[in-house]
Amino acid sequence: MKFLQNFPRAHHRRGRVLSFRITLLLVVLSASFALAQPASFPSTDEVQQLKQDALRILGTILHDGSESDRLGAVNALVRNGGQEVVPLLTQALLNDRAPFVRRAAAEGLAKYRSAEAVSALRQTALDDEIPSIRWASGVALVLWSLDERAIVVRLLQESSTLAAAAVSLQDSFNLQKFPTALWLLAQSAFANAFSDRDTYNVVERAAMLKALAHMNTVSVTPLLRQALNALEEDPFVRGAAAFALGVLDVKEAGPDLIATLDSDLEALQLAAARALGRLGDTRAIAPLTKLLKEARVAEVRAAAATALASFGTATLSSLAQSLQTDASPSVRQAALQSLATLGGPEATRSVLAFIGSGYLQNCDPNACSNLALDTLVALAKLGQGALAVLLVSATLNSVRDSLPFLFLFAESNLVRALSEVGRVQPELFNSLLNDSSPFVRALGVSSLSNVQSCLARDTFIHIITPKEDTFVRRAALEGLSPCAVYDDITLFVSYLTDRDRRVRVAGLSALAQHGDTRAVAPLRSTMNVESVATRIDAADASLTYAVRIMKLNALLNCSSARRTPDRVLACLER
Repeated sequence: MKFLQNFPRAHHRRGRVLSFRITLLLVVLSASFALAQPASFPSTDEVQQLKQDALRILGTILHDGSESDRLGAVNALVRNGGQEVVPLLTQALLNDRAPFVRRAAAEGLAKYRSAEAVSALRQTALDDEIPSIRWASGVALVLWSLDERAIVVRLLQESSTLAAAAVSLQDSFNLQKFPTALWLLAQSAFANAFSDRDTYNVVERAAMLKALAHMNTVSVTPLLRQALNALEEDPFVRGAAAFALGVLDVKEAGPDLIATLDSDLEALQLAAARALGRLGDTRAIAPLTKLLKEARVAEVRAAAATALASFGTATLSSLAQSLQTDASPSVRQAALQSLATLGGPEATRSVLAFIGSGYLQNCDPNACSNLALDTLVALAKLGQGALAVLLVSATLNSVRDSLPFLFLFAESNLVRALSEVGRVQPELFNSLLNDSSPFVRALGVSSLSNVQSCLARDTFIHIITPKEDTFVRRAALEGLSPCAVYDDITLFVSYLTDRDRRVRVAGLSALAQHGDTRAVAPLRSTMNVESVATRIDAADASLTYAVRIMKLNALLNCSSARRTPDRVLACLER
């Protein structure tokens, strides 16, 4: 009764919130027009024609493209299509030769409430020769309607598709897409099947335990502890049990996990150390410290260093010692990361002492590059940004001859580290952007984009000139693309067929997300170039553009004639 009394008030609040959002959207839209010259937009017929051209291109590629091209076409259709993409995705699901293309089509069809899609998904859920595709099709069906649960029940009763389900649902991202209303069915199926070693291999049984953990199946705690302590069990499965106990935060499993640290089995030691870090059981500090000092395998020592960060300042001295003395750069890196996480004066002194030891200067760059980058990040986190800037300069000067190689294979890591330093010491960007090396300048532009985003728009525009180096110009185009305005269209059009795919994608993304009517002809012409990869990217961008313009036109139409926000909302809902 209270619900019925409160319903009108709740409904009124919802209406006010939605009205506010519509009003805000109109204000933002008006502001976007003010950023450049008044924009014009194509007619509905022009947009529909562009969309049809994109669908035709992608349909052709699905018919005669390579496997990777067909996958790209399916992904483009799933990202941007409406009901009109269902026939193309259905054909890919039923007829494509490549299993990963069929699986992508099955997952994509979950978006569409179409009789054609449902029919195809039912067929592949029951008949496809690949278990993972049958499972993906069943999940797509229940995402469309829980009335289709009978197929999932059947799939969970078949050993091959139950194994596929476990491998899929051990990934928390995939589990998020699986309806919680069906978790109990999956939990029961995995718990009952786990002991069948003749039917399921160690990878599948380990996946069952991880899936059960992600579904918060506390009831299987006895099963997990039994698997962890079973000496005859495969170490990989025992490691999965340790992982699950950590995820489920089973405090009483602490002694069992501590005992397994003495094992000589690497997979088990790794999983137990990570689980103990999650549990925060202080009884684990001494055993983990011993593991950090004595484990034969560097990866195990690194796991111990990471876990010790969970126990606070009591572990600082052990971590500092490993940072100074461990034979493996990867273990020193884990200790460094833990010290930066703990923070404080003692952690800072330990990191400064490590820098002063000269280890990084004498270490092989191939082995210590990630450690060197994380040292910069640690300094930024510990409030030593000025020193980090000096180290950046010294490091770049010491590897001048290797910069092309480093840029090619470690660009993302370099940008991540420089972004962290620049976030606390913005003057770093001036140094990077004025460097004589185009590779350093490109790193500076990318890290500046990470930190300042559209606030650096004028800098990006200044850099994008034919005289600038290709790598620097690419970074500036990528930074400008999300911040583009209507009058940037001419600039981006000149790069739509660039040899560098990242440049092309930046240009196409700018037209798709920010272009007005001037974007139609360039998008259409780019869809007809010789390169198949470019045609896919252009068709993808054309679909994105068409969806945006159609929504924009609907909003403009609904907001005309002096409509109130409530009437705009009603118009859009129609």
